[in-house]
Amino acid sequence: MRKIDVPMGEGMFVCFTIAFLICLVLTPLIIALCKKFNWYDEVDPRKVHKGQIPRLGGVGIFLSFLIALFLYLFYFSHFEFAHAKPVFFAGLIIFLFGIIDDFMNLRAKFKFLIQIISALIVSCSPLYINTVFGFELPHFIARTGTFFWILFLVNAYNLIDGLDLLCGGLSFLTLLTAGIFMIVGGQVVGFVYIIICASILGFLVYNKPPAKIFLGDGGSQTLGFVIAMIPVFPLQGGMEHTKLLIAFLMVSIPVTDVIAAVWRRTREHRSFFSADRAHIHHKLVNVGLSKTSTAVCLLIIQLFICMASLATLLMTKTQDAVILLCVCIALVWGFFIMMHYINRMVNLKHTGHLADAPQAEH
Repeated sequence: MRKIDVPMGEGMFVCFTIAFLICLVLTPLIIALCKKFNWYDEVDPRKVHKGQIPRLGGVGIFLSFLIALFLYLFYFSHFEFAHAKPVFFAGLIIFLFGIIDDFMNLRAKFKFLIQIISALIVSCSPLYINTVFGFELPHFIARTGTFFWILFLVNAYNLIDGLDLLCGGLSFLTLLTAGIFMIVGGQVVGFVYIIICASILGFLVYNKPPAKIFLGDGGSQTLGFVIAMIPVFPLQGGMEHTKLLIAFLMVSIPVTDVIAAVWRRTREHRSFFSADRAHIHHKLVNVGLSKTSTAVCLLIIQLFICMASLATLLMTKTQDAVILLCVCIALVWGFFIMMHYINRMVNLKHTGHLADAPQAEH
């Protein structure tokens, strides 16, 4: 992967603007098309949202992103795309089968198989997570770790997509922060992350409460995949030592939520693929926050996380950055634990029991 040899300037601004405007124009057309052919998210009394809402928002994001990306690659950048081909094709598989799932509601085990194939494509490619705190890992451990990291994040962002603005907002803040890190760390792919932020921003105009369109599985899973790629690219200097910890901090909200979901379903002897209404956004709504306030609350926490991550760029000692990142991760986990027990008390008060009944989710 060739390092950056051009500054962020007119070309980057042009591509950012094009991605934003295309998504801004394309998304209403997708909404109209969905209404014409009745392509709506399933209406279910147990879901958070009400009414018939299109769920193909991912299409607008990634079509606008691809147009702006190819413009950037062919006119403004010396980015060597050959190394990134496995990542591109693996992401394309995730996206296409996610869109198919939005239409056909594929079986969970089949979707998981597709995710496994995509994760294998990347983990067997030249791009994988090969260092931890600057120490090079044995190839088998590095590739295996990359494989499970991708699977985890694809599903984490799919599960966190339960409220208007939430998944898209979390992804926007994470990718914007990652883009800045990569640019400072000498990776031209950071510009690519900024471009996709522009597409997400265009989508969020229509996803803010009350949402006119949802990401759908094609959108949420692909965003999870793109975010999973953050630590696979090498960075310069001390940032290489902390990049994995920074990446883990930036995804700590959806990752902690999916860890809790796996533990919850294991404890209750349910399938990992079963749905329920005990994710963090459900708990915040259950304890009394509105759906909009819940999304804003989690986005504020994510903004704090991203600011703490960027603060490590100003630290001269790697150990100081590690301490800051570990403290922030502990605070996120503390928030989840606190909300878990508050939610239990609310359930006990209202229903007389603590069980989280399995239910469908948006």
